[in-house]
Amino acid sequence: MTERPSAPPPNRRRSLPSVPAAPPVRAASARGSKPEPVAAVPPKNERVRASTPSSHESPAPPATSVSVRPPRLPAKDGAPPAARPRRPIARHLRALQLLAGAAVVLVASTAVAWGARRYIVSSPRFAVRTVLVDGVQRRTAEQVASSGGIEVGKNIFTLDLELAGASIAADPWIEKATVTRRLPSTIHVDVVEREAQAMVAIGGDLYLATRDGELFKELAEDDPVDLPIVTGITGEQVARDRPGVVIAVRSLLDVVEDLERAGVARRYPTQELHVERDGSIVVTIGKEAISLHLGQPPYRDKVAQASRVLTELAQRKASASVIFLDNDAHPERVVVRMR
Repeated sequence: MTERPSAPPPNRRRSLPSVPAAPPVRAASARGSKPEPVAAVPPKNERVRASTPSSHESPAPPATSVSVRPPRLPAKDGAPPAARPRRPIARHLRALQLLAGAAVVLVASTAVAWGARRYIVSSPRFAVRTVLVDGVQRRTAEQVASSGGIEVGKNIFTLDLELAGASIAADPWIEKATVTRRLPSTIHVDVVEREAQAMVAIGGDLYLATRDGELFKELAEDDPVDLPIVTGITGEQVARDRPGVVIAVRSLLDVVEDLERAGVARRYPTQELHVERDGSIVVTIGKEAISLHLGQPPYRDKVAQASRVLTELAQRKASASVIFLDNDAHPERVVVRMR
């Protein structure tokens, strides 16, 4: 006969093995009958603690940690929940890091540039050793370099090229000066000089004029004097209408070129070009001081006619003192006054 196992005493802790125990068997009512299984019901309010596994039992599963996130509260009026605000501190830190990096790069670049500049302005490699001056006739290379502040031994990079060119061009004889560097130690000066084509008498003074009629300087002792002289221009005209005076001088020099082109100037060099009050001109040519009254422009045809008259007089071995070519009504008529 199988006995029913006794129930555990109430309110007593017990350890349960990891392997489930066999279900209890209810005693048979009679001999020879099969026992019925009885479900084991744990006592009420009883705490169950897993027993430490023995050597013949399987080990307990490892403990796991579970984090529980509290539920998000629903927004009012059915609106979706608001996004978590960004952290401004992180943005500020990133901005400060960028600024710090830029400052480091700027300081490093400044230091490198300062070091490079210090080297090029103090190194003897970049000291001026050669000064080349081209295009000068009235001035020497030493005069040009001195007027531009160019000195041998001076650092080539400390020279202001534009200022040096302007200083050189302040000389009346120099129209333009271009100053350039040729590293490591050469300065090149390219000069364009003015060329005097005539002397212009204004009042009691003489001025040199270029081919364009520009009065660029007063006549000095070392200036050329073997030039045609322009007379008849007053100081009042220059003060009142200087551009008009320049045009008038240019027109007179055109007549000089016409005389050279016609072959007159080879035998009778031009001596003087006089401007009358009415604007007509009188040209004095040759050692004989022959006066050509050309009247009003244009003058090219009149100069050609004067060349034919002078050639015929030379063939006749005659000498004229005045040739009148100012008859605009009858330009074919020429009056010659003999000596």
